[in-house]
Amino acid sequence: MNKKSYVSILVVIITYIITRIVYKLTGFSYSFSEGILNIKLLIDLGLWIIVAVLVSTALNKILSNI
Repeated sequence: MNKKSYVSILVVIITYIITRIVYKLTGFSYSFSEGILNIKLLIDLGLWIIVAVLVSTALNKILSNI
């Protein structure tokens, strides 16, 4: 596995951890019984995208200095 594969795996793991922490702090939860396409799902996806972009950018900057 090359460096890019490790970064991708790290981004997913760190993003999952950060989003779970945010969910615990805010009490955010939803279920699919409310419907497949609802506002909570969009909030969840938005949070994942924002956190993933931030984590990816941070890891790339950190690893480019090594």
